[in-house]
Amino acid sequence: MTRRPGSWLHRSARNSPSSAAQHERVVRALVDVAETGDSRAMKRMLHPGVALTVDGGGAVAAPVATVEGASGVAAYLGEVLLDAAASLRVESVNGVPGIVVCREGRVTGVLSLRVRGRLVLEAWLVVNPAKLARWRC
Repeated sequence: MTRRPGSWLHRSARNSPSSAAQHERVVRALVDVAETGDSRAMKRMLHPGVALTVDGGGAVAAPVATVEGASGVAAYLGEVLLDAAASLRVESVNGVPGIVVCREGRVTGVLSLRVRGRLVLEAWLVVNPAKLARWRC
């Protein structure tokens, strides 16, 4: 089976079980938590069975398998989002609020989430430079 690159990200946006307003509240809360550097609060925002898929495209080091569980996902996202050199902003990612990560004037990641209530159920992080070319800081 061949799937169109990035199609998983489009499906995530369409199938979100939370309202648009609730989704945006969770995304903004995640940015707030990241800006305070509170890794424990970040972990509390994650569903125990959360899954994170990272797309490095072979150009950037990224986990080959999906990262599963709140501890593993919090640790990985903590490295990306809690970095003092990173600036974060909320922006539309495939029609829903997501997080754009910038370092040294360039986009180094785009994070899309699927949430339910106040918890993150799934996360997709694109760090592949070829897929980030259209994004600006």
